[in-house]
Amino acid sequence: MPYTPPPWTSRNGRSYRTITQYDTRHLSVLVLVIVLCGVLVVAARRLPRSTVRAARKVAGAVLAICAFAYYAWVLSPSRIVWDETAPFHITDLLRLITPLALLTDNPAASALSYYWGFLLNPMALLFPDMAYVTDRPGLQEFAYWFFHCAALVVPTVLTFALGYRPTWKDFRLTTTLSLTWAIFAAQANRVTGGNYVFLAGYPRGWSILQLMGRWPYYIPVAVGGVIGGWAAMTWLWPRNRRSAAR
Repeated sequence: MPYTPPPWTSRNGRSYRTITQYDTRHLSVLVLVIVLCGVLVVAARRLPRSTVRAARKVAGAVLAICAFAYYAWVLSPSRIVWDETAPFHITDLLRLITPLALLTDNPAASALSYYWGFLLNPMALLFPDMAYVTDRPGLQEFAYWFFHCAALVVPTVLTFALGYRPTWKDFRLTTTLSLTWAIFAAQANRVTGGNYVFLAGYPRGWSILQLMGRWPYYIPVAVGGVIGGWAAMTWLWPRNRRSAAR
């Protein structure tokens, strides 16, 4: 059943409506991203390698332009809401990592796209959490779905069509960077009053975190679950190598 959390009140004193979970729009996005992943994997496998490389570069450039344009818009001094739209979620970083993984063969970008895109990013798709704090709520919601869908589609194609394989070095790098960012986000929460990386409390809507106990006890449970999931995602591939197919 659709669920809309109560209006959220920012530290600036204003109240904002929040995104509805499991309505027709949300469910349609989930279906669309699944179909898109399948279609693009099949296409990338069948098209000539030169065509795939060119399409990869174009897609990366488009995503990069969209990401920078969105941040220029939402982070403008007259529009930013520091406890909501500052780019302090890990998935906010994916908006820059995802195009970098497409445009280059950078190992760190590919690894972060894989681990964050396949495990953390889907939580934002399955359990969306957003307050409409801008003067164009439709554009804000479109950007939310667009970037989160892209962050799932890209590692899907890189892994199942272009042969990316994670290594234990990638696992260690991702874990270290993620824990470091979580420490930073915790300090950002203290300064802004936000709930970045959901370290200060549950998301506003329903979330899997609610099954892990009360705050702050769910935090170590979630951290252990994520690291364990990443370890399984590394061990899953019997041959830890990167394909030459780029």
